[in-house]
Amino acid sequence: MRQLTATATGVAATSIERSYEHLLDVERYPQWYPDGAKRVEVLERDADGVAATVDAVLAAVAGPLRRDFPVRLAVERERPTRIALARVADDRGDHEALTIAWRLRAVGEAETEITVELGAVLDLPPFLPIDPVAREVANGFLQAALRSL
Repeated sequence: MRQLTATATGVAATSIERSYEHLLDVERYPQWYPDGAKRVEVLERDADGVAATVDAVLAAVAGPLRRDFPVRLAVERERPTRIALARVADDRGDHEALTIAWRLRAVGEAETEITVELGAVLDLPPFLPIDPVAREVANGFLQAALRSL
């Protein structure tokens, strides 16, 4: 098992509320980041109609590495400053973990600082250089989000 961590930060020219609503709409991730979020299917919604549990196919793309990861994710939220997609463990009792968290901070009324925090414990080959992969994944999500806002 190997641990990956990375962060990426940028500023969107939109309000924190608009940024929050956009990032909370997880089923639209494949529309604005098809290279990283191949598919998102909502399995369960909360009382507000917001996705609470999803099945997704996420992709790690860094240099020659291209790997798809089918994963079930719980959507956690703290309005308007945090959204996290956290892997739900399956019945096999595996020890893999994955969290993609968005942290938002208002910068005036019309801008939002967005930070993507990636954390994972994955069963990956020992020879694979994971730090560049983690940075590419976090930065890929951030850049796609900024373009789509």
